[in-house]
Amino acid sequence: MLKKFSIALTGILLFLNIFYGCAGLKNEPVSKNYFNLNIKLPVSGQNSINKDSSLLVKEFFINPAFDSHSLVYQVGKNEFISDYYNEFISYPATLITEKISESLFASNHFTPSLTSMKQDSIYRLSGKITKLYGDFQDTNDPKAIIEIRMILEKKAGNTSKTVISKTYLFEEPIISHTPDHLISGWNAALAKIVILFISDYQTPTP
Repeated sequence: MLKKFSIALTGILLFLNIFYGCAGLKNEPVSKNYFNLNIKLPVSGQNSINKDSSLLVKEFFINPAFDSHSLVYQVGKNEFISDYYNEFISYPATLITEKISESLFASNHFTPSLTSMKQDSIYRLSGKITKLYGDFQDTNDPKAIIEIRMILEKKAGNTSKTVISKTYLFEEPIISHTPDHLISGWNAALAKIVILFISDYQTPTP
């Protein structure tokens, strides 16, 4: 009888130990930080207004190495890591496409296409984000790296011709390795990319 009681007691203690042990594994939810992008351009002069150019912007492609909501850091020559705790609020290719589109439409040079059909627009913009990371290899010289290949086509009858086909690369110095400063660096670099793109658009092809 004593033996049976001992076995039963051992079983109960084992069950309680497992139950409370599992309960102890229920930690607080992991806290994450989410970041948006924001491109600020200089205010355009009234004399530069040109609203006769409808533009269709296709969602940019992105290098699979940076195809993640998580921020990506380069910490060695060939070593990159993803930051699980700090992420974009949206898919990065979608986010960058939207921010560049908004900037172009607010620049007095383009109007949004009324449809998603290529033939209904004068211009069509496509692109690929080839680099998007924080370069933290040198602890004393962190940079926000972004590189985008942008192609602008213009309708010419039943065909189209390439107006701009150019890669824009910026290595923007930032104050520190923090996600906030990295986002600020990308914002500054994106603004410079849009400004250069508009300048290329305004410069006639020789």
